[in-house]
Amino acid sequence: MFRRAMLLLTCWLPAVTLAAGAEAVVTIQEGEASLVRGVNRLAIAEGVRLHRQDVVETGASTGLLRLEFADGTIADLGPDTAILLAPRLRVARGERRPDRLYLLRGWIKLTPAAGQPAAFASPQVDLQASEGVTVSYVSAAESIVFAESGGAALTVRQDGKAAARVSLRNGEAHARRGAAPGDVQPRPPADMLERMPRAFRDSLPARIGRYQDQEVLPQERGTVDYDAIRPWLQAERAVRLPLVNRWKPLAEDDDAFRRQLVTHMRAHPEWDRVLFPEKYLPRPPVAASGPVAVPASR
Repeated sequence: MFRRAMLLLTCWLPAVTLAAGAEAVVTIQEGEASLVRGVNRLAIAEGVRLHRQDVVETGASTGLLRLEFADGTIADLGPDTAILLAPRLRVARGERRPDRLYLLRGWIKLTPAAGQPAAFASPQVDLQASEGVTVSYVSAAESIVFAESGGAALTVRQDGKAAARVSLRNGEAHARRGAAPGDVQPRPPADMLERMPRAFRDSLPARIGRYQDQEVLPQERGTVDYDAIRPWLQAERAVRLPLVNRWKPLAEDDDAFRRQLVTHMRAHPEWDRVLFPEKYLPRPPVAASGPVAVPASR
């Protein structure tokens, strides 16, 4: 309680300048959290700069992990949450999806900066909110989006494709379970409010200003293995295809990683070309067939 009271006294600086390459800063950490950068797992701490294509994950008992962007946008993450910053989504021609972050699973509370849209992409639903706060939960089995203040535009997704577009007004929620398209409700479902992280109920001011000139380096925790990044390797095609080159060195240097790729190849067939390039070499030309000349007898 004392810590939260002190946070409320912190001055709000809506925007700062981050070092080149930095997307956001971790400004509040309550519980376990880590990031995957390249092929390495790193420990997160308050003040750590996050970069494009960083994978950020929280633990099952994490209370709150806050990320603040240079433009003033705030992303609060709850327990058992996994996101990819600035994903390079492989989308169909003419399709546009949010590219600030991808929510693979878990809880996220987005507070947009003034005049800046807050958005995320996910397997179940893509969100775009130009004003107001949204609280969302995504898993393989369900998705719930609550427009806590202001409105939001949603794109419901099915099998990697846009299936429906939904608009939420202030206070409304969209709930979806299983393969059903979901529906708009006048208020969030009771079970969502019961499960929602307690920290999401507080309105904490921005803290990014205190880290503008103070950079904290993340501590290395070794190289990731297959199980650590399995959810990303087996994510929807738009997400996993751009990650192949990133984790290709693991397939070249780690026999255990390579074996796991082979075992689960059906979940990520794009790795077959990486592991067995000889199968994709051009076939040698076939000699033209025709009548065989017979030497004339004398």
